[in-house]
Parts: sequence; C-alpha cells; structure tokens
Amino acid sequence: MIPAFTVRPFALGRAAFTTLAFACLAGCGQSSSPTSAPGTPPAPTTFALLEATVADVQAAFRGEQVGADGQTLNCVALAELYLARIDALDNSTDTGLPISSIVSLNPLWREQAEALDATFDTSGPAGPLHCVPVLLKDLYDTFDFPTTASSLALAGSQPPDDAFTVARLREAGALILGKAGMSEYAYWTQSFNSVSQRIGTPYNTAMDAGGSSGGTAAAIAANFAVLGTGSDTCASIRLPPSNNGLVGVRSSVGLVSQDGLVPLSHSMDVGGPITRSVRDAALMLDAMAGVDTADIRTQDPERIQPATYTAHLNEQGLAGRRIGVLRSYGGTDAFGSNADVNAIMEQAIADIAAAGAEIVDPVELPDFTNISTLLIVQEFADHMDEYLASFDAPRDSTQDIFTSGLVHPFIEALVGASLLLRDTESENYQTQLANREAMRVYVETELDARQLDALIYPPVQQPARPTGLVQGDNCGFSSTTSMPSIVVPAGLSGDASPLPVGIEFFGRKWDEATLFEMAYAYEQATLRRRRPALPGDPPP
Repeated sequence: MIPAFTVRPFALGRAAFTTLAFACLAGCGQSSSPTSAPGTPPAPTTFALLEATVADVQAAFRGEQVGADGQTLNCVALAELYLARIDALDNSTDTGLPISSIVSLNPLWREQAEALDATFDTSGPAGPLHCVPVLLKDLYDTFDFPTTASSLALAGSQPPDDAFTVARLREAGALILGKAGMSEYAYWTQSFNSVSQRIGTPYNTAMDAGGSSGGTAAAIAANFAVLGTGSDTCASIRLPPSNNGLVGVRSSVGLVSQDGLVPLSHSMDVGGPITRSVRDAALMLDAMAGVDTADIRTQDPERIQPATYTAHLNEQGLAGRRIGVLRSYGGTDAFGSNADVNAIMEQAIADIAAAGAEIVDPVELPDFTNISTLLIVQEFADHMDEYLASFDAPRDSTQDIFTSGLVHPFIEALVGASLLLRDTESENYQTQLANREAMRVYVETELDARQLDALIYPPVQQPARPTGLVQGDNCGFSSTTSMPSIVVPAGLSGDASPLPVGIEFFGRKWDEATLFEMAYAYEQATLRRRRPALPGDPPP
C-alpha cells in the first residue's frame, strides 16, 4: 500500500487525472496559440507527461512548455502529476494484476519541491536535473525515509544519511519521489519479495518485471517518474530494462560509489541509471558517478570519467566501428532458442551494419568461466552484516534476517545458503577474485586481438515470463569481468501483448564513453522503444 498523500492543484483523483492526462498528451508538440511572427519566441507547447525527458522538464521550467491550464509548471505541480499517475495505476487491477512497483513515497517531497521552486525563483535551476522526478531502487539509503530492500524484515530501517549517489542526485537538483520495489535483498533475477510478493511489467502485468531492479524498471516504463536508479550484481540493471523497453547502464565497478547501497556483493555491485532514453541515462550517470572517500573502488588510479557523457552522444557513433556478435562464452549459448529474441537480434545486427559498423560474427570465447554466482553466495552475509552494523538497523545480522520469518520463502532459502557458504577470508575466496580478474584480462585480450570496439548480445534469452519461471539471461558475462555494458530497447515480441527485448552493448573497463556513442547511435537510428498501453492512456 502506498502511503496517502495530498495532491493539488492538478491531481484530483482518478477522473480528474484521466482528464488531465489526455489534455497533457493531446497538446504534445502542438502550439497553444497561432504560430508566432518571425523574430518572436515560439509559442509554448503543452507539457506531456508520457515519455517526458529531462529536456522536457527543463523546457517546462523555462516556460517553453506549459501545463494543461496554460500556466507555467512549477516543481510542486510537476510532482503532483507523477504522484497522481502512481496513485491511479500502480495498484490498480484495471491493468490485470497490479504493477506493484512502488514501495514508499518520500514524505518530504512537497517541502523539497517547494524549496526547489524557491531556488528557481531567486537564482534559476538548482542544477542540471532541477526538479526532475526520480524513483530510487529500495536499496539506496535516504536520510528522509526508510530503505528496506523490499523486505518486511527491514521495515522502518532508517539510515542516518543519503547514499553518496543520492546526495549527488539531490545536488544536481533532482527531486526524490519515492522508492521502487525490487527482488528482496537484490537476490534474484525475478521480483520475489515479502512486501508486494512480485512486480509485473506494465506491458503485461501477468509477466514479471525482472530482478532485481524490477520496480524501478516497471515504474519508469509506466511513466511514474522521469528517471530511476537500479543496481546490478548479476543482470539487475540490464534484464529489467530489457523486459520494460528501457535503457540500463551497468558501469565499470568503481565508477559509481557503493556507499549507502544495501549490498549483495561488493565485488560486483554497481548502481546506475534506468531511463527511457540514452541521453537521460548519460545525464544521470554524470550526476551519480564520482570519486568517494568512503568507497575505495572509486579511487582506482586507472579510473576514467569524462566531464560529461553527453559529449559522447553522437548519431554517427556506429560509423567505422568494429562490433563483435558474442554467440557463446564458456559453453553458454548467448542467444538461446527463442524465435522472437533471435529475430530481434538479427534485425539489430542489420541495423548496426546499416549505421556504418563492421560486424564480426561470430565471436566465441570458449575459455570464459562465470564466477559471479559463487562470489554472491560467498560475500552476501559478511557484506550485509557490515551494512547493518553501520547504523541503528532493525536487525543485527544476516542471521537475524534469516530467522525473522519475514522474508519471502524463496529469498529466505537463498539467504540461508549464503549463511552456510559465507567465505571472504579463505584461500578459495582469494582464488575466485584472482580468477575474476583473469577473466577480464582474457576478454579484453580477445577484444584487442579482433580489434573490436564492443560486443553485442541479448541481455535475455526470452522475453519476460511469469514470476517463478526462470528467464534465461547473460548476466554473468559483464558481472564476472566488472566491465561495462548498456542495454537499449531493440524490439517487441510477437505475443498478443507484445513484450520488449533489449540489446546489450559491452565494452572495455572504464570506456563507458565509447559505449554511449554506440548505444545512442543505435537508439537514434532505430527508435525501438514503445510505451505500454495502460488504462486511461491514448494508444501508444
């Protein structure tokens, strides 16, 4: 259940919300007055909530887009639009099964929006993300409301301060609207959790949104906010965006601080953006990434972070590139046998070639070893214990969580396995870490030998499936190597309710800039994202 909130002046319940939504949508791209005379500023257009970007929000605050009543939007009014949409749609059975993407709303959202409005009135935007509504995965610490990892065992858990990344988002001017649900403790690639039990993709709510960042992905796909945060240990910022027609950025381990994120495996955890466009992902990563004294991984001397990733958004970014099609690694068939996924990928390969890239197909890496699952099981209990000891948490230890009786049974079994197999001290554990680095060297050496700029493959081997039916994925390839990848919408399945499928661009460690060039070029050449058809919305 979402906490109650007051909506004014635009959001007045479901009927008014539907009327407002159609008004906002109908005006998108249409002048609110006749064309201006030459030399005069163009007439403002009507702000469209659906598929709004950071640029649209910025235009609204500049007065280039206005509300349905013709008045300039402010931060409070913008937040109310999104909160009304969440209230109308997230827990509605009009969608079939409810989406159930939101865990909690920020109780101070209004005060913080009013403060942003005051800043804007006196000195202009607070930053590049001024009043851009953001939903956080429920493992990002916030000083103003709880962080529970979507677990009843951590209900009310209130860290004393913001995660490093949350603080940076606020400094950039973002408005934190609330927390999105997830696979409990981020411990699975579907959305099992004790708070909502599961999360549905808005494209077909009978299908699982994916894990562990499923709530964020479902919410951003459903237009409950402009931007969202996810985290990826193995698949979690790639599989849910693929299932929901979104962009997800798993950066190199160490580009984004892990401070203030509920951990699963510090060796592999990466926080990052989940958005509807590559440009918005670049803007968000600019804000989130940074060197942090509290996270030694961000202090790697080889770390590379450009002044802005938006400088690498080039519509010709695929021209002259050599792109390898990863068909198999360590005996794993990267493509699988699903006809829809394979057809979508073959079309993507053709599109990339048409954009000027040289395709190298196939690429096979037989000596690859997936180490990601073993490290998660070895590290989770120790790393969770460290997190719980860092503040006055409601549970003393992972053991306390396990015995609470408040964890989803499926996740409880995984937590129990981690307690039995915990190991961050032994020679075996150190060997696994060394093997992981050896895999990074192996893959980068193979990229160099073939003179490849990137690899491509499907992040998933089937479209979204019902909760409980495992969805094949390629999570371990990027997670094992700590190398970066970006997922971009690639197409829709042939199901009666078409389901999204993404393509994953994989590159060298610290070379996110090159991946942004290629991902943006592919996105702009294909424009594959289609929003879901939700009650009250016009047809996609």
